[in-house]
Parts: sequence; C-alpha cells; structure tokens
Amino acid sequence: MTLSPQSRTSIEAVAEEADQAVDLALATAKSICQIAKLMRSCQTERELRRFYRHLTVHCVFVRDYVIRIRSMLGLGNGLIDRVLQIFESLIATQEETCLDTRPYPWQRALNRAWAELQDQSPDARLQFARHCLNIKVSPGQTTLEAYREAFEMWEEDVVTQCPEDGTVWSVGDDRPRTRSRPEPSYAVGSAAQMVFKALASSAKCQCDTMHEMGVRLCLGTYRTRDVDDRNDFDMFLASNEDWQEAHVQAVRDTGVRFAVDREDKPAANKKKPDYKPMMIKTLCHQVEKMRKMAALRLELKVERGRLFKLRSEPSTVHIDKERPPVSLRHFISEGSRPLTEKTKRILAVLLSYTVLHLHGTPWLQSTWDSSQVLFFHTLSSKIPVRPFIQTMLSDECLDTNKGKSKCAISHNNHLPGAHQLGDLGPNDLDGDDLDPDDIDPDDLDPDDIEHPVPVLVTLAVMLMELYFAAPVEVLARDRGIELSKDTTACKRSLDMALIFNEYKREIPQNSQFYHAIEKCLDHATWQDECGQKLEGQLLRVTVYQEVVRRLEDELCDAFNFITIEELDKIAESVDVGSWGRTLQNQQTGDSGRELAGPLSEVKLDVTNVCQNFPPMVPQNLLLNLYSVAWNPSVLPMPSHGVTPPILGQQQLNPMSQYVAARFYDDEKASTAHSNTEVDSYLAWKARYMHVYEKYIYPYLQDYPQSPVKIAVLDTGVDDTHTAFDTGQIKLKRNWTSKYTKAVHDGDGHGTFTASLIVDYAPDAELYVAKIADKIPCPPSVIAEAIRAAVDDWEVDIISISSGYPTNQADDYRELEDALLYAHSKSVLMFAAASNGGANRDRAYPARDPHVICVHSTDAAGNRSRFSPTALAQDANVATVGEAVRSAWPVALCDLSANPECVQVKSGTSYATPILVGIAAFLLQYARIHLPEPLARVLKRRSKMRDVLVRIAEKTQRSVSRDDYHYIALSLFADNLFGKEKQVVDVTLGELLRR
Repeated sequence: MTLSPQSRTSIEAVAEEADQAVDLALATAKSICQIAKLMRSCQTERELRRFYRHLTVHCVFVRDYVIRIRSMLGLGNGLIDRVLQIFESLIATQEETCLDTRPYPWQRALNRAWAELQDQSPDARLQFARHCLNIKVSPGQTTLEAYREAFEMWEEDVVTQCPEDGTVWSVGDDRPRTRSRPEPSYAVGSAAQMVFKALASSAKCQCDTMHEMGVRLCLGTYRTRDVDDRNDFDMFLASNEDWQEAHVQAVRDTGVRFAVDREDKPAANKKKPDYKPMMIKTLCHQVEKMRKMAALRLELKVERGRLFKLRSEPSTVHIDKERPPVSLRHFISEGSRPLTEKTKRILAVLLSYTVLHLHGTPWLQSTWDSSQVLFFHTLSSKIPVRPFIQTMLSDECLDTNKGKSKCAISHNNHLPGAHQLGDLGPNDLDGDDLDPDDIDPDDLDPDDIEHPVPVLVTLAVMLMELYFAAPVEVLARDRGIELSKDTTACKRSLDMALIFNEYKREIPQNSQFYHAIEKCLDHATWQDECGQKLEGQLLRVTVYQEVVRRLEDELCDAFNFITIEELDKIAESVDVGSWGRTLQNQQTGDSGRELAGPLSEVKLDVTNVCQNFPPMVPQNLLLNLYSVAWNPSVLPMPSHGVTPPILGQQQLNPMSQYVAARFYDDEKASTAHSNTEVDSYLAWKARYMHVYEKYIYPYLQDYPQSPVKIAVLDTGVDDTHTAFDTGQIKLKRNWTSKYTKAVHDGDGHGTFTASLIVDYAPDAELYVAKIADKIPCPPSVIAEAIRAAVDDWEVDIISISSGYPTNQADDYRELEDALLYAHSKSVLMFAAASNGGANRDRAYPARDPHVICVHSTDAAGNRSRFSPTALAQDANVATVGEAVRSAWPVALCDLSANPECVQVKSGTSYATPILVGIAAFLLQYARIHLPEPLARVLKRRSKMRDVLVRIAEKTQRSVSRDDYHYIALSLFADNLFGKEKQVVDVTLGELLRR
C-alpha cells in the first residue's frame, strides 16, 4: 500500500514530536540529576539527603531506559509522556509567565535556565537549585514518598513493555519490535549474597574431625534468567579437597521488591515437586554423601535465608578430579598462545561481570586476583572457558567490619564515604554513616587517598594482563618500574596507574580495553560531585555503563557471532587450553601433556617452531629446518625452553634459498626512485581518491553500518605512526612467538602495507596478524592465522604480501586447507605474485586457485620488470606497485631527515594491499548502492575477478596490456567509474547476476 503525501506528512509529524519528547526527557533527567547531586551535598536533613540520593538514581535510570527504548517504542507510546509528567510535577512553577506554548513548558524553562547557570558561580547554581524543585518538608509530609513511588512504577512498566530479553512490546500491539541489549539484572548480587549466607550458616562443621568448607562459584554474566523468581548458581563444594558439583537455586523473598520484577506479573507454570525439600543443617554431610554418587550433582535451594536439599540431578560438567584446576594467572604467566583475542575478550567481559555482580559480597574479597580465577580440566582433557572463583565458607567473611567504629573506617580509607565495598550490603543505597565534617581535609596526604572502589583496581590489573598476556610484575619490570612493597590499596592504585601510563600508547585509544582500564583506575568516575563514593545501585549502574558495556561492545564488534545474552553458553564451548578453539572441533587428546618416548621417536613439529622458541632465535635458522636432514636426538625439544644449536653452512641444504619464504619488496632502494616516478604514483592515487570521494563519502553517515573488514598478514605494525590515527586498526595478534603479544614491526614491511590499506580503504576495519619478523613463519602457522581471521575476526578480505616458491614443504598442505576453508566462507584472498620476473613463476599461495594473484605495474600500467610473466588462460590482474609511497615505523626513521616517517618502495608486495583497498572500495560500493544479495555475491572470488577484469577494459575492443588486466580507477570517461552512476550500477549488476 502506498501512503498519500498527506499521510506521510502526518506520520513524519508524529515521529518528529516523539523524537522531541525523547530529547526533552533526556535533557530534563540530566538537569535534575545534577541539581539533586548539588542539593544532597548541602543537606543536613537526613530524609532529604536520602531523597536526593534516590532522585539521582532514578534520573540515571530514566536516561538509560529512554536511550535504550527510544528506537524500539512505537509512535505515541505513553511511557515517555508519563515520565515527562512526573518531571513536570516535580518542577516548581515560576512567578513569571511562561510564553512557551509547547507541552511541558516548565521543563523547557528549567533546562534553559540550568544550562545558562553552568558558566556562573557555584553559589548562583545552588541558589537556583534550592527553589527550582517542588519539594516541601513538614511534619507528616508524604510528597517525597509519592515521587519515589511514581518513579518506581514507571520503571516497572518500562521493564514490562521492554523486557530484558530485548523484545519490545507496545501497549495494545502484538508485534515484536527491534531487539537491543538491555542492562543486566542488578539483583544477581543480592541473590549471591543470600546464597553465601545460607551456605556459611550450614557449613559449621560438627564432625569429629573439624574441617573447613571451601566453595568455588562459577563466574558469568547471569543474563539468562529462569522463568520463575530466582537466580541459579553453579558451584563446587568441598570439605577435604574432594570437590563436588552443586547447583543452587536462590529464590527471592516475596517481601523484597526488585526493579526488574513486577509484583502483578503472572507466575510461570511452576511444577511443584512430588517430595518435600529437606532443610540442611550440616552441609559437609551432604557433600560427603555425594562422593558415592559421582554421576550426580547436589541440588540445593535457598529460600528465606535457609538452605534446602532437592533431589539430585545428573552431573552436567564431567571434570577431571585427578588434575588440579588451572588458574588465569597460569595462562597469563606463560604468555600462553591459548589466550587468543577471542578468549581474552570473553574473559574480560566475564571478569567485569564478576565485579558488577559480586562486589560487596563475601564471594569477592579485597585481595582477589587472577590466581583465584580457576578453570577445570574435563575428562576429555579440555579446559572450557568457564571460570570459577574460590573462597571459604566462613562467618568472618559476612561481617568483615563488625565492631568497627565510624572513625576507624574513615581513618583506614582516608576519605569520607570511601570505605571498602565489603562494608556495604548489596541493597545499601544510603551510606550516610560517614559525614564529611568528621575529617579535616587539611590532614589528608594526597598519596594516601585510596581508590573509592579497590576491586576495580584489581580488574584493571587483570585487563592489562589479559591484553598484553603478561603478569603485571613483568610489565612493570620491562618498563623499569619498581612496584611498591607497601601492598595497601592506595599504593597499589598508584602503581597500577603508573604502569598503565607507560603502556597505554600500545593500546589503541579507540579500543574499549583502553577506556575500561582508564575508567577503572580513575577515582573521579566512582565519586559524585562532592567527592563521595558512589554506592549501591548508582555504583552498579556506573560499573555497567563505564566498564562492562564497553567490554561487551568490544567483544561483539570483533566477533559478530557472539551475543551477550548467550555469552555464558558460548564461553563454555571454547577450549582455553587449545588456542580458543570450539570444543566440538577439537580433537580428543591433551594438547598440553608432555611428550613421551625418546626424542628420536618424536616427529619434529615444524609448525610450532616459530611459536615455541624464544624471540631471539633467528627465524631464518628455524625455517631451514625444512631442508636440513636433522637428527632429532641432538635437538632439544621446544617445551624444554632450550635454544637449538647454531647450524654451520655445511649443514644447510643447498636448495634452502629456493624453498625459503620471503616478501616481495626489495626491488629498489627508497632513495633510488626518481621524483618523476613518485609524482606519477601520487597522481595515480589522487585519481583513485576522487572516485572514492564521489561514490562513498556522500553516502556514508558517520561510520558504515557494515564496514569492510580486512586482515593483513605481515610483519606487524607500528600503530603509533600518525598514519593509523584513523582508528581503523581494530585487533592485532602475534603469531610469531608465544612469549610476547606485541605486534611491533621491526622490519617495516607490515607498517608499509597496512598504511596502504588504510589509504585506499579509509572506511574499512583493519585486523593485523603478525606472521613474520624478517621471514614468514612456516605454512602451518600462516594457516592458523588465516583460520583465525575467518572464524574469530570474520573478515571479508585477507591480504598476503609474501609467498613460497614451492608447495613441497611438509606442512604446506595445512595452508592449502586453510585457503580452501576461507574460500568456502566467501572470504576474498589476495597474494603477491612474486618478484622473480621471468626467472620464476608465481609464488604460493598466489598460485592457489582460491586466491587472486596480484602482479605489479608502474603508474602508467606497464608491467614491472620484476613482475612474473602472465599465465595463459588466466586473469592476470595487476595494479601499480612501483614508486609506492607509504608509512615506515617511527623507530626505524631518522626524524631529522624524514620527519613524516615515510618510504618509497616497489614490489608486488605493495601492489597487493593497493588492490585489496580497491576490492574493499568495490565491496563498500556494492553494500551502499546495490541490493544486498548482489553485494554478498561480490565476495566470491570469481565475481570479484570478473569485476576487476571489467574495470581494466577501457572499451569493448580493449586488449590486455602486457597480457595483464591493469586495474586503475579514475573519473576519466573511458573508465567504468567515470561514467554515470546508473551505468556503473547496471554494469556491476549484470556481472554479478551471471
């Protein structure tokens, strides 16, 4: 049905009115939140202080809920109007007449006045704040409670119409709307606190032989909630180090109200058990009993503070009790390859949720660190990413501050309100025990000011350790930082801030890892405008918004197939002990066990040579392992950490130079290129950019919704170079060594090629895989990098500017399989042809039928002298690869002579990233201008090749130049993109529909 112009105008007017209402709600919530914070700081009346604190929290919720639901609610939905009505009644009317005839005039007047006051003195703002809200205090006054109830009812109705599963429903509408990621339930912490109390009260041992009860709680997002009113926790219990699986249901007390629940929500179809649960008096007896039923797990329920036993259920996790758990500290200390980018980001999210849910509970002690985050071996020798945290069931953990005076707490923490999270119950929103007047600010040593939330400092430490795959002690030592022997929280906070300041240049500033760590360490983030620590619900909301949500975004942006709602299940399917592969795809066996038998019986695994030997071992030496007749008995295995013996020339196979892999970049020194050649290249590049500016820039809104994702397999990258200030580098990984995560480019080749991709695909995302220092790693390692780029990064294009003269290496079959796998996933692959001229044929993998081989020309399209001879009956695709100007690592440049840090190079190594950039342009063009099915078809190698060949044709009678299909984009009339856009679209459409 086609709408009439009048109908469209009416709908547009309603939509515009709805947008204005949303904007007004957000602006008013912000203004009142700031006013409430200011008023609370100067109140002496306890009831008013409490009200302004709650008002602040409600305003934060309003802003968050409105932002979340603004794009999901139908036009005319009453939720926004209701909250605007609450705000309007909260604002005191002014004596002067309001001339604004639009709805809610008092809010508009308040927002204007408050905005104008931001540049005036604090006294002026305070004077305004005292009279702008309709707050009256008198004996028996109920105005404050009325506002609280109004906000709470509104919040409950928001959750009803926009439930946490992300499906949005409008009143009277049975159609599901768009999905989004809502905030998690903040009731998990209360439930976890309740479980600990019940377990601890039942763990008081009455046995003849006294023993303590230990417990390991499974860490997760706990976003998936059961239909009934409960939270479920998986854990292991032990009295004598014999850990038994347990599942605990925490049923919420009916007398407690949660913002995420509605009291009038109909109860789910609960199936009543056909037996009566047994109340547990002595927990250790039940654990002991379960040892005889290894196939079952202990089922428990906590209700009204008491612990009950339910009927046991089959075990869901078959752990290997003969093997001790592995700590996160172990993986980090080993600089372990299992810590892939995917694994790191999953763990970062889970650890941030640990702080969100468990701060202020006995589960999370102030001394927690990565050594207490444990992973279990399964009976099949896997280590799922299912972390647990361990503690003891003790009453001492419940009352850590029992008997402490207010003065003692203030003295230990040095700031009013800056007490430990453990001092607060999970539902404490007031925190009025301490008063700023109790401490003289002049007596405070700035170096003794403790971080408001110490557990966030530990989280920052673990995020840095995850990112760099190294313990914080190693990070400090490498920068010459001596950690303080004083382990108090304030000194530790200072140390961590210093370490982060040293390393933050190595984390891209557009990375959410960077922002999450920065926020964790920033004192001001966790304090209000009066310098008092955020508490209770407001603290939880801030932790989620400033830390957890950022890490969620980082994970989901990097791996599209991961959803936060399903993250707990997805994490369990990842084997942290085997490169983060999924458990279903991992072969049976323990990849980490020691090799058995004499060394002469062990087949040398060249695949792992580049990965397992220390970085100082020359890689050209390692690569010669392909051609040398080794006697394995003289070679210490890499697992022992021994450097292999240095080989003499007499030991080398005379064909080793032929089989060695290489880059195709050394045809001409930078200074040997003439100015004319460089100018010709720059003019060629400018003509391409004119095409890009015409067809891409006008159609993009800020950032492409479906950016092209490109993986470059090279020598790493110097991302401190100004060429990468665009923020296009999203993820990096080092495949050359398990001892370091850094992808520093000590050669220059990787920085040069990555910068070219940034130049020619300025809206694409770049993913850097370091597969070489000077010489590429063996084919099997590159194969792993390709598979990771396909599965973990989900890239559209892979750029390889290196190759092997032969495919006869022992492990080249693995690279072939990886190329076939990438091809099956519709990932385009481009590889350099080689620089052998007529002396050598194309290199591998450029010769592979699933890869687009890239030859080189000069800026006029003439075949480069070093480019291989064209093959008959093949599309010999070529583009400019001579006198190419691009970025060079800063550390390798003489800044006085070369302040821009650039070089000029020639080789098929550089024609490859340029053609990759052109392919990215074509994909981006198709996603913007063509139907989605056609855009998807362009990711097929055959279709991309057909389009490139068509671009090379100037007329229907054109023949290839030097038997090459020369690719150059310009707005010239005889170029495809120099024609009318309609002609371009029709031409591409015909090619892609064949």
